[in-house]
Amino acid sequence: MNKNRKGFTLVELIVVVTIFGVILGAILNMIKPANNVYHDADATMESNIIGSGLIDYLDDELRYSTNVLVLKDYIGVPDVSTSGTIGGSGVTYSNCIVIDNNNLRGYSLKNYSGSDTDTAAKRMGAKGCILNVGKVNTEGLNFNNSAVARGVDFYDNYKFDISASISKIEKMSTLDVSLTAYQPTYENGSYTFTKTKYKKDAAVNLTNINISEGDSEGDSEGDLDPYQVRDYKDFSVDPDYVTYPRATTAPAGCTAQQEKYYSLDASNTYTYIFYDKTTISSSKTYSVKFIYSASDPEPTLRGKQIDTKSVKAGTLYQTPPTMAKRTGYGTPYWVDSKNNVADFTTGITINKDMVFSCVYPPVAPKTQFTVTFENIDGSTFTTTSVYDGDFANDPGIPTDMDTIKQDFVKWVYKSDTSKGLTDVSITDSSVVFVPVVQNKHKVEFKLNGSLINASTIYVSDGQYANYPGATPVSSDANKIFGGWVVEGTSDDISTKVITSDTVFEATFISKPTNDLYVISSIARKINDGEIDYDITIQNNGSDVVKIWSLSANVGFAFDQMQADWRLKIPNDKVCGFTTNNDLNNPSNCVFIPAGGTVTVTLYFKKYNDPKYTEDLSKYSLNPSDITVSKVQ
Repeated sequence: MNKNRKGFTLVELIVVVTIFGVILGAILNMIKPANNVYHDADATMESNIIGSGLIDYLDDELRYSTNVLVLKDYIGVPDVSTSGTIGGSGVTYSNCIVIDNNNLRGYSLKNYSGSDTDTAAKRMGAKGCILNVGKVNTEGLNFNNSAVARGVDFYDNYKFDISASISKIEKMSTLDVSLTAYQPTYENGSYTFTKTKYKKDAAVNLTNINISEGDSEGDSEGDLDPYQVRDYKDFSVDPDYVTYPRATTAPAGCTAQQEKYYSLDASNTYTYIFYDKTTISSSKTYSVKFIYSASDPEPTLRGKQIDTKSVKAGTLYQTPPTMAKRTGYGTPYWVDSKNNVADFTTGITINKDMVFSCVYPPVAPKTQFTVTFENIDGSTFTTTSVYDGDFANDPGIPTDMDTIKQDFVKWVYKSDTSKGLTDVSITDSSVVFVPVVQNKHKVEFKLNGSLINASTIYVSDGQYANYPGATPVSSDANKIFGGWVVEGTSDDISTKVITSDTVFEATFISKPTNDLYVISSIARKINDGEIDYDITIQNNGSDVVKIWSLSANVGFAFDQMQADWRLKIPNDKVCGFTTNNDLNNPSNCVFIPAGGTVTVTLYFKKYNDPKYTEDLSKYSLNPSDITVSKVQ
């Protein structure tokens, strides 16, 4: 028996859903064209805003500037000096606009993320922007000082193709800008930029209202240019890299992305717009800059600033920097930005910012010959170029010389070792110099009959030896160190002139019997004509010892006044050797705590008087020669 049921069957539901799908698809098909029209209109308006904003930027940036130079389709980066000059023109630029159609936006920035896929514009491959590089007149063209005009985000996801050139009608110059924006289109898994959304050609009038007639310069025909447009060069037509040379390497501190701009690949082209952003005021004080010329004999100086002066308008300037002469070049002279010789004898009237370049004219070149310097083993140490008739300079010590065991004496002519550098005039490239070295003498030290490890030194012939370690200590508690003597003799180290390999042995003497103190050691040092004795006094008693005077027997009479004697106590107070100091003034005394030690320095320096010819260094001082004359 059939029963009445409510609801729809599955077949009925499927039919209804299918019908609704067909209807919805038809509706969306009708809406899609209208939606595309909306997005297209929105993209057109947006690209129009961006394009107009970029043209306005150029107009705002250049309106009050001077000294405009446009280098179109330039391969690589121009070589700009740190004073803002290019080549030999001498014209100074403070800023540079770079039109970059090759790289992802932000490539030139020093804080570029390093990723080419971290934004939608990068993933799409959107390129083309305007860069502004500042500090050109102080740091040259350095992309670390660059910024993207209006900011990276201002360009959205569009690709831009931008070009600029200069045109002139009568005396009016304009910067002609062509700007095209392309909308990204997704096809076959990637984005392409073939759909033009904005295209505009505009002319930026180059008229600076701040420039007066006195500030203007004449062009090649002598007509005044109210904007001082310097030059326009299309390098795709006339690649003049002599007048406007290229930088061969990127400056230190550049990023990997910035280095790409310096590539000399033919497709790596940019348009550079150099200009001076300095506003000319009515105060009529001008900058007079002096620089090295672009052809300076020293490549590292080319274009570098020598001096800058601030000069009042109308001043007759007659005091340029004095430049030193150089070998092989005539008297240096100055030229202005047009390469005209500047006559500072009669004076130059200053009525604008001016740049003068120093030129070193070459004289008839002298022939240069190659001089060879050999190592001790006969290999080549170095070669140097010497002008005909001149003498070779000392190149230093040979690389295979052992500076610890050998002394360098001099360079001698290989063909005649009796002649040195100043004896041989260079007239051809056959001259060879060889080194003369002298072996130092080996000096060793023995303690209790055994050589002391790591104490071996090497001493130059005719010099004195000094023990490099601490004062030796006797194994006998009743003896103290007496000094170093040549092994098997009594010749003291302080008087022994080293002329051969030598061995010194330590000597020890009995301690004085005085209960209060002993002279535990004496160290002798010779330094620049001054002889120092560091005397260490040990207090063996149980009470503090106070000392304020010493006496010594050094083997010659004080009344001859051959030396200036002083006693330096530990607080650096210098006391007269024979003066009785104030007993109540503790600053003049040396305090030795019970069981402690103190070191005082006795030093003398021979008077600079020809009548005193005696060699004081031959005298020595032993503990037995020291007497503490006053002890409290």
